Amino acid sequence: MNKILSYEDMEINVIQSTLSPDHIIKVACAITQKQDLWDDGIPNPKLIKYLFTANHTSPFEHCYITFLIKNVSRSFLAQITRHRMGSFTAASQHYQKYDSYPDILDPQMVNMKTVRTFLSDVNSMYDYLTSLLLLPKEEARQVLSNSKAVNILWTVNARSLINFFNQRLCKRNVQEMHMFATKLKEICINWFPDLFVLVGPDCETLGGCTQGKMKAEVCRNENIPNFKR
Repeated sequence: MNKILSYEDMEINVIQSTLSPDHIIKVACAITQKQDLWDDGIPNPKLIKYLFTANHTSPFEHCYITFLIKNVSRSFLAQITRHRMGSFTAASQHYQKYDSYPDILDPQMVNMKTVRTFLSDVNSMYDYLTSLLLLPKEEARQVLSNSKAVNILWTVNARSLINFFNQRLCKRNVQEMHMFATKLKEICINWFPDLFVLVGPDCETLGGCTQGKMKAEVCRNENIPNFKR
């Protein structure tokens, strides 16, 4: 039977980052004529905070970082590609035979016998269609589960990551996405600390939830106020 992994097995690796955040902020200082906020070659975090809180975030578009994301599900892929201001390359089910790829599940589901049996049947059907009926891989993939693993290369700028964290650190997200966003923020704080320590969901940055009646139950239990922007 194919290998089954949990969300906890996801991996995020930084492949490269183009231009250092320090360099971009130096450029921002020149644009805004605030050279006093560049002290002895070190960017003053006051400028970062000002640009962020005033929503003058276009300088951050020039800070790019590329991640290799491994052991996430196809349903995760459908969600993350909704964030349009980024470049994505993912493993293809069209050209690759997917019978050897693991399935990625909620940790509580990993050892459920019924789930394992179902996924085994799905993999057997896929193998039957491709190996015995010689159906093209791009057609046989229709029977595969959303839990099938995928590897993703994602290049994104810091401004888009602000939006990503605002949406995906919200507790309304599914467990896999929320776990990914939490791990990713740790990496981004290490990359660009003056900016990403300021970033988060509305309940943290604004002190309340803006989701109205869709506010997560966990927020209700924590008595986080609900308000409109």
